[in-house]
Amino acid sequence: MATIAEALAIAFDHHESGRLAEAEILYGRILDADPHQATALHLLGVLYGQTDRPKLAAALFVGAIGLVPDNPGLRYDLARVRLILEDGHGAVDALRRTLALQPDHAAAAFQLALACRGVGRHDESLLVLERLLTLQPDSLEARYLADRAVEREGRELLDGGKVGQAVARLTRPVAEAVGVPLLSTHAAALYRDGRVEEAARLFRGLLAARPAEALALWNLSLCRLDGRDAAAAERLARRARALAPQEAEGHAKLGLALTALGRREEAMTVGRAALVCDPAHAPSLSNLGALTIQIGEDAQALRLAERALRLAPDLGEAQVVRGDALVHLDRPRDAEEAFRGALRVAPQLTVAHWNLAHLLLRLGDYAAGWAEYEWRWRSEALAGQRRPFRQPLWDGTDLAGRTILVHAEQGLGDTIQFIRFLDHVLQAAPARVYLEAHGPLLPLLERNTDPARVTVIPRAPDFPGVSGLPDTDVQIPLMSLAGLFCPSLEAIPARVPYLGTPEEWCGRWVHRLRDADPDAQRRVGLRVGLVWAGNPSFHGDAQRSPRLAGLRPVLEVPGVRFFGLQKGPGREDLEGVDMPPSFTDLGPDIADFADTAAIMRNLDLVISSCTGPAHLAGALGVPVWVVLPHSPDWRWLMGREDSPWYPTARLFRQTRSGDWSGPAEAVARALRGLVDGLEG
Repeated sequence: MATIAEALAIAFDHHESGRLAEAEILYGRILDADPHQATALHLLGVLYGQTDRPKLAAALFVGAIGLVPDNPGLRYDLARVRLILEDGHGAVDALRRTLALQPDHAAAAFQLALACRGVGRHDESLLVLERLLTLQPDSLEARYLADRAVEREGRELLDGGKVGQAVARLTRPVAEAVGVPLLSTHAAALYRDGRVEEAARLFRGLLAARPAEALALWNLSLCRLDGRDAAAAERLARRARALAPQEAEGHAKLGLALTALGRREEAMTVGRAALVCDPAHAPSLSNLGALTIQIGEDAQALRLAERALRLAPDLGEAQVVRGDALVHLDRPRDAEEAFRGALRVAPQLTVAHWNLAHLLLRLGDYAAGWAEYEWRWRSEALAGQRRPFRQPLWDGTDLAGRTILVHAEQGLGDTIQFIRFLDHVLQAAPARVYLEAHGPLLPLLERNTDPARVTVIPRAPDFPGVSGLPDTDVQIPLMSLAGLFCPSLEAIPARVPYLGTPEEWCGRWVHRLRDADPDAQRRVGLRVGLVWAGNPSFHGDAQRSPRLAGLRPVLEVPGVRFFGLQKGPGREDLEGVDMPPSFTDLGPDIADFADTAAIMRNLDLVISSCTGPAHLAGALGVPVWVVLPHSPDWRWLMGREDSPWYPTARLFRQTRSGDWSGPAEAVARALRGLVDGLEG
């Protein structure tokens, strides 16, 4: 008769060879002979598990454990059948005991991580995986599960606003495969939502943990650009590029910083270096296209943008560059579609809204254009001008019994152009209007408003802050009035003059102009005011200002007495230049726009670049000729020689970008025609 040991050997042979029925019978006979035979209990439990009888298997494993409690294999097998029975907590308990008995049991550790995750014990699951990765560093499954666990934990911390804890969690060694990309992705989402400082804080935290992380450096550089600190952006981008010189992205971010600093040639060199690293780097193609527009190579810029879009169809910035190139190539409807295409893939892309607004307004589509123009406060061009008003924005409804603050924005010319809409505010019957305006305009506006209804006040001393401003019921930016009251070209309040000057102001300048004009008594020739430059801080001023040299042919027209009205920047054009006897410089004697207005009332004509005095002349009803760049500001529309905003205006447009000879010669011819008519 065989011994129990011999019987177990025969039963196991059946079991191992797949003769499960024979093995089960023999295991049963052994247990009939000795119910406390732990090995037979264990092996029969394994067989029951194999034949889909997990409850019986669990009972046998429990019995065997009672006999040999220090057997890690029994604990592990019990855990596996408890997982089959969906007893997650029981499985976790069994696996913990397995690892207590055998800490290097890698399979048990992996199963415990899974079981803990299944019952919501995510922290324990991650700890087990970290321990497992010290045993099996090359375990792809463990690495994947650890990364996912870290990702989940990191997202919860980020969503809860616990940025510091999230960075600490996501930059621990186990998270290397997922931590930096996850943090960067989250920060990028914050950035796209306009939460730039939150994104920057996250990148700073990441760099505190990992100072040599190029991805964080170049993205923090982008945040600094949004914060108008281009110098800091350059420093960060250079650090990133030094760490990863082979990465096109580092070159691209440095190019953006150099562009913001006005160092276009360097930016183009860096853009080309990015394409050496990666000829298919779509953002660099797009950036290079934007720079190419600035040097007037619009067709090349279009090719670069379209190449970028073939590589990255969802790159909204490339669509914007494409639209800009099409605007300069006089294809406005194609440009409109490009800007709208950018917004389809990136609805929050401010530059696309900004450029679309300007294009729609140039096309005279005011209903759609003013709506898009409300995005201006997020634009780079107006960065730093958005103001923290407590009062709600006025919606155009009745103002009876309420007060309103109307605040000027952007340049002096904008205020002069849009002050015409103040009448619409007054028609809403407010108890009081407070009109906040730039200092040089205050005397003029005070004399052109009813002090019983309107109080003209200077800009807040902490602009763009609001300290010291009256506590009104509602507020509205001056240019936003057009969105309420000017849905079409036909709706423009075009009656002029809508600004005037008191006779005593004009009288003070009669003598000054007479002293400057030896022919004044005989009143020979025309009196013409001349303005040749705008504010250089205005985006695009270099393109819109012909400077004195650009208008020099006009000064050669005989029979004209010219008066220089140029103030501030642009006056340096007079230094060391021989001016003709027909030119008198009044600039040093002009204190403010009230003086300029009074002078204009004593002139026959004003010739000006696209800047504040051009608007002033139009508002006064004085004849004004405006010289415009090839791609002019939206307010001058397209292809017109007249302006629906100013009935006394005549427009002279460039036919080639950067070439002022055409407009200057056209103005000179027209001026000679006026002189001939006067002499005749």
